[in-house]
Amino acid sequence: MMKIAVAGVGYVGLVTAVGFAHHGHMVTAVDLDTQKIAGLTKGISPIYEPGLEALLQEQLAANRIQFTTDGASAYANADAIVIGVGTPENEDGSANLSAIYQVAREIGQSIQKDCLVIVKSTVPVGTNDKIETIVQEALKHAVHVDVVSNPEFLAQGSAIYDTLHGSRIVIGTESRAAEEKMRELYDAYGQPILAVSRRSAELVKYASNDFLALKISFVNEIANLCDILGADIEEVTEGMGYDPRIGNSFFTGGDWLWWFVFSKGHKSAPLAGRRSWFCAPND
Repeated sequence: MMKIAVAGVGYVGLVTAVGFAHHGHMVTAVDLDTQKIAGLTKGISPIYEPGLEALLQEQLAANRIQFTTDGASAYANADAIVIGVGTPENEDGSANLSAIYQVAREIGQSIQKDCLVIVKSTVPVGTNDKIETIVQEALKHAVHVDVVSNPEFLAQGSAIYDTLHGSRIVIGTESRAAEEKMRELYDAYGQPILAVSRRSAELVKYASNDFLALKISFVNEIANLCDILGADIEEVTEGMGYDPRIGNSFFTGGDWLWWFVFSKGHKSAPLAGRRSWFCAPND
């Protein structure tokens, strides 16, 4: 059992916090929105996700999760601190990382013991390096901090299921000690764990999103072709889906809707040289 602090109670942060509590960890979730915190303390989720509110209330009753606006106190003696704040898009399509950097600075100023800083937010490649620099420069105590990339793979409408029964857990770190701590953190999850470099973990998220976008875009083109030729797109995709190399995921209208509603960090642009994929040195 670990003592975990989670920064942010939006979609990613709240689902992550409740998931860790469900698996026996002691969780303190932090947000600046006093109304959200007040509601969560009463078991009221600010977002709708099947099973989320019931699981939240279960963990509150078990005293495994609490909510606060006091980040400094929550971060001070945590074994692991999860960054799950939002990264909205700027006008040019790049990720706005100001909230993440602000949290990183507060974490550095607050921690009083060795700990992990786990980045769950969807961030461009290289952002974890910047977060590490910010945390190290803000430290006020002689402690050791490992920054780990741990991207989420949640789909709207099945986020709780995806958290508790995910296809994989990706850990990005160059530290063997940090990897072992992350494996301990996720030991009860019973999911495959892939340990890679930090930048590889960051890119796994973007590459996964874009691969799904390519698949959906392709099926949309086939649907247009079906309209022209008088074929049935449902029958065509069913026939394609029997091929294990192709699979039948993201072939239905519901999947297409999911992509446009919940795609994160994706823009319709060529893969090579995508600006939003990486963190420039002066970001």
